[in-house]
Amino acid sequence: MKKFAANNGFTLIELMITLVVVIILVAIAAPSFNSMIRDNRAATQANNLLSSLQLARSEAINRGVQVTMRSNTNNAWEDGWLVFTDWNGDGQIPAANLNLKDCSVDGQDCLLMEQQALGNNITLTPGTNHAVGLTFLPSGEITAAGGGIGTGTFNLCIPDANQRNIVISASGRARIDQGAVCP
Repeated sequence: MKKFAANNGFTLIELMITLVVVIILVAIAAPSFNSMIRDNRAATQANNLLSSLQLARSEAINRGVQVTMRSNTNNAWEDGWLVFTDWNGDGQIPAANLNLKDCSVDGQDCLLMEQQALGNNITLTPGTNHAVGLTFLPSGEITAAGGGIGTGTFNLCIPDANQRNIVISASGRARIDQGAVCP
């Protein structure tokens, strides 16, 4: 006569205890996971701004022409920004040139990059020198749009995340510093 092997599965009580333990661990981890997501969002958006600044500076040096970076609308940088060649140094790109991607024509402003809006609950506050925009000279140095000192700081904030400060030196180099937690 054959003997049957013992059943080695889980009982319903063991399964319920395991689920309760998993739920407790998830409840403990969720707040710090949300904080990590907010901090990563802030870091990503700060890196987007930093890469735009680096693109504008490198294009100014490579092309030997001024390159301007300015906010898309109403000087609200969180609504996005434009990077374009600025042959006449007026800090503006003609509306007809916004769709112009061929930058091989000397003397004609063209759009190098357009950053879309950053998203909900993100504020990007420029220093007084960059309220309107900023311009990189062919030497790589920076001036404020319309002239003046180009050094300054952009402050990027997401509620309950660490503030990111994008600091721009007179030589045009930019870096990201982490600040206190945003309100």
